[in-house]
Amino acid sequence: MKTFISSLLIFILIISIGCTDKPKTKISEDIKKGLRKDAKEFMESLKTILVKEMQTNGVVAAVSVCSDTAQVLTNNYGVKKGIYIKRVSFKNRNENDAPNKIEAEALKTFEELKRKGELKETTEYFTTIEEDGITSVIYLKPILVQAPCLSCHGSLDQIGLEVKDVIRKKYRNDKATGYQLDDLRGAVSIQKTL
Repeated sequence: MKTFISSLLIFILIISIGCTDKPKTKISEDIKKGLRKDAKEFMESLKTILVKEMQTNGVVAAVSVCSDTAQVLTNNYGVKKGIYIKRVSFKNRNENDAPNKIEAEALKTFEELKRKGELKETTEYFTTIEEDGITSVIYLKPILVQAPCLSCHGSLDQIGLEVKDVIRKKYRNDKATGYQLDDLRGAVSIQKTL
């Protein structure tokens, strides 16, 4: 009888453990396609604004656009698309761009791929989370340093004195310098409720 009761308790325990593990939500191809489009569209629009500002008013003015306007544009883009979007980096300039736990995991994956020479234009990171009964998908796409970025994010001898001064005034804890062409700058991070 004790053996039967012990076996029954173990069986119930196994069943109850198995029932509590929810399978990970699958992310449809349509959702993935939409997030890819949003990330690409966002980065292209931001780059267009920054390059135009650099060409029209110079690098110093572009730093101001990046510090002020880019945050507003990012927020507005997210509201318009029904997503939460931001740029994240371990070497962030703006404190709001520090990665959370999931973003840090993705950035580490991207760094490892870059170190191995395997980071490609098609590289991306998807996962889902559940908070308070709401399931969301999180998507990250790497940002690589391009030539225009070096005016503000390159080595200290590449950045002009006026630009350094503006950066120092606007960002007391700036970590976003010392980059070279094609370095991993960070990632676009998008969270969307499913």
